Amino acid sequence: MLYERGLSRWIILLLSLFLVGIAEAGKNSGNKGHIPLKAERNPPHSRGIPGCIFGGKVYDLETSWHPNLGEPFFEMVCMDCHCIPIVVNDTVVGKVSCEDVKGKCADVDVCRNGEDPVQQPGDCCKSCPIDAQMSNSGDPVEKDFPTGDDPSGEGEVLPTESNQGYNFVALLTGTSIAVRTNSVARATFTLLDDTLRFTINYAKMQRPVLIRFTNALNDTVFEHDLHGSNLDNKVCGVWRRISGIYQKYLHSKSLFVTLVTKSNENGLVRGRILGHRALNDETFSSLMSTKRTRKGIAVASPMGYGGIMMLNAAHDGRTINFAVLMDGLLENSGHVLPTTVIVELRKRNDVVKELKTTVGMNGVEIVGVWDGVSNQHQKWLARGNLNIRIRDEDGVFPELNGQITPRPSCDTLQCVLSGGEAIDRPKVTGASGSAVLHIDNEGNINYRVQVTGLQTDVIGLTLEGKVRRNGRKVIADLFGGYENGIAIGTYSKPNAKEIQLLLKNSLFINVATEAYEKSELRGRITALPYHGHITRHAGLPIPLSGRNLDPPQVTGAAGQAWLSIDRECNLHYEVTTVGLNTGNDGNHAYVKLLIYDENDEPVYKILSAFQDGMAAGTANDISEDFLLDMNEGTAYLLITTKQHRNGEIRGQILLPNTCNGNPSNRIDLSHGVIGVSPETDPDSCLFEEKWRADNSLWSPDYDRTCTTCTCRKRTVICDRVVCPIPTCQSPETWPGECCPVCPPEKDSSTQSPGKLADNNADNSCYFEGDQKFHSVGSTWHPYLPPFGYVVCAFCTCEPDLSVNCTRMKCPPLECERPIRLDPDDCCQVCPSTTTPEPHLTTSALILADEVVRGCYFGDKLYRHGEEWNPNIYSLGVMPCVTCRCKNGQPQCRKVECAPLIGCQKKKKKASNECCDVCLDPVISTTPSSRTSSNKKTRSKNRRSSR
Repeated sequence: MLYERGLSRWIILLLSLFLVGIAEAGKNSGNKGHIPLKAERNPPHSRGIPGCIFGGKVYDLETSWHPNLGEPFFEMVCMDCHCIPIVVNDTVVGKVSCEDVKGKCADVDVCRNGEDPVQQPGDCCKSCPIDAQMSNSGDPVEKDFPTGDDPSGEGEVLPTESNQGYNFVALLTGTSIAVRTNSVARATFTLLDDTLRFTINYAKMQRPVLIRFTNALNDTVFEHDLHGSNLDNKVCGVWRRISGIYQKYLHSKSLFVTLVTKSNENGLVRGRILGHRALNDETFSSLMSTKRTRKGIAVASPMGYGGIMMLNAAHDGRTINFAVLMDGLLENSGHVLPTTVIVELRKRNDVVKELKTTVGMNGVEIVGVWDGVSNQHQKWLARGNLNIRIRDEDGVFPELNGQITPRPSCDTLQCVLSGGEAIDRPKVTGASGSAVLHIDNEGNINYRVQVTGLQTDVIGLTLEGKVRRNGRKVIADLFGGYENGIAIGTYSKPNAKEIQLLLKNSLFINVATEAYEKSELRGRITALPYHGHITRHAGLPIPLSGRNLDPPQVTGAAGQAWLSIDRECNLHYEVTTVGLNTGNDGNHAYVKLLIYDENDEPVYKILSAFQDGMAAGTANDISEDFLLDMNEGTAYLLITTKQHRNGEIRGQILLPNTCNGNPSNRIDLSHGVIGVSPETDPDSCLFEEKWRADNSLWSPDYDRTCTTCTCRKRTVICDRVVCPIPTCQSPETWPGECCPVCPPEKDSSTQSPGKLADNNADNSCYFEGDQKFHSVGSTWHPYLPPFGYVVCAFCTCEPDLSVNCTRMKCPPLECERPIRLDPDDCCQVCPSTTTPEPHLTTSALILADEVVRGCYFGDKLYRHGEEWNPNIYSLGVMPCVTCRCKNGQPQCRKVECAPLIGCQKKKKKASNECCDVCLDPVISTTPSSRTSSNKKTRSKNRRSSR
């Protein structure tokens, strides 16, 4: 016993020295604050989440553990360490506190069966073997509060959990901050696992710069910076890895949220986060604020009045249920008697419905029902034509006013269209589609739909309800805006019931084709939770289908992916799938990046596994090859399953970026960029049944060695390789090379390219122009897109794998006026009596000096001397305007029409003509005759003036 007490003292001493050493190391490390142990690369506390670091591990607040000091002590089961929350400079941080628990062990001399007590592995105290088997010894486990339990002891019902997590709401006013303002905000929260997502709408205030979360003592526990956010009157954010203690705060109404502006560093409005039963059914809402005057009494700046209303319509639409939360309306007035409050549903100044109720001094909530709602009322509600006014019957308090709009949210309404969800029976065709929808404040449903992999034309595209026994319920026809696989439009006449069905995941999109006239693709519209990185308000996601595989995969599965890349070149992804063939356990689906190397061998990078058809995350270790291929549109997102290990569905990625020196002048990564599919990019090209990104280069399948193709604004240009003329008697053609070259000298130490095993990056030169590998010693003309091969320059792959390009050297000339015999000639020559006249050619070869003297007009380059009719956006080709390229400058001139003087039979110009025509044979009306006549007149006038 004495020995154990002595050992315990030594353990406490060693542990104290260990903790003191960590503290001293933190003091001596300056502002960095690193401990001398290997910690997590980005510990949670560095991202604004408080906690403790001990032995290289991060612990959340109010968690416990046994310290492990390594050899020779290992885990010290008789020492309990805790991460205790403390407040330092008004901010909650964690502090490690450890204690010896051996002295708290109960004295057990003899067990009931006569055996001696023993110390079980992992236990500090001795116990009887039978008791140890019957009990579950070990560390206490932190548990979530079940629905209905109240840790605060106030007897109130906690928020119920839906399939999307726990929902919370906060009304933010200046009351709790004591700021005289009529600014107001509403914050909606969803807690799913350990992530808190929030949407904040505000009114009558400047844009906030910071979202601050505090406890009941106003100690800061988390801050969310709003850099780069530009949504109007709305803020979106995510609090990741929220610790258990703060989840308890949420459930016990002990967490607050504050909006900080540039003018109010301590916060302008603040509110308590609480649960409410109306949140799960809410489809419409109103954010209410006050006016600065009231009837008969002049009001100074009010002290933080505000309110929010949550509404939903009954299934038949004839009843509207609502709940109102108010703040400051009665508290700031000093009124203590019960007050009659009138809640009015209004269209402009006309009262449509009203409700009278009595509230007391502490009354902050009003719950009511409006019956007898007509179809006209439902239309007004859906279109944002109704507003709310709350006033007291005596006109003593300020009024609250606000417009009713569909429920605000940062989530994205999306739909994955698959054959497996088609009506009647699954359609296993490998086709897929996706859709993104948005509801504005006027109740318009804006949609973007895309389909891919269909083998026959689309004949129907509809927004529908659930299929019931009495048939389908078609809500809107979306086919009017469909063209080339994409439909973009607005459904402007939804009623309140249809909006409610949409927000409750009860609407579908159906695609009918010539092959399947009823339904080939179908999908349910659901809300994709806000993730924090994806800019989904612009563009379409990348469709994933079996038809995108080579060879195509016949499957009923489908999916879509949101990809983006930030300024640090981190790849953020959200992938949603339906109908994957994952086997019985459903745990064998993975999302992978796929590219092909120079030998057309696949290269994979696993991003994540799927859980419930969803995979999301961030990858910060994307290699240069993957980034380059995504920039060029030649990378893929591959979904593999247990039944389809080589892929069941796939999507092509176009993600412009400048990471690792990628040559892209189309993107600024300062605010991130969203990825798209080349199939949906209007500038992409379809060639050999493959989509190619704009400005991309490739070797076509019909000639992988001697032809290079490029995509330029929906146009494919392919050029045959132009080979330099060898200077030796017996040139050789090496494997992987198109052009013959002279073999190296026998005594040369340079390895012959003909003996190289493969033409790859290890023994070849990579040339950016044609984006190909060239063998050591080979010579070629450089490729300059979109002009083609420049025959007046040569590039050589040197032994050190560097590329040396030089322009052809022309011999010196002694004549004063040299000429170029042929436009394709690189050098000029002196004229002679036997020299043939130069002649024009239609060759597509581009000379080096023509590039300098060419003219850019729009997105096209024209050679010196070339003429064209300009193509003006929204006007088309203008046949009556002629442009000419002269020494790098385009010169455009409109055709002049001669006046039809004395014409008896005048004919108006046709669509393809420039001037009116006179049918009288006497009068000539051609523009050229007028131009010639004008020239003669001007010449005559000049001579006469001399």
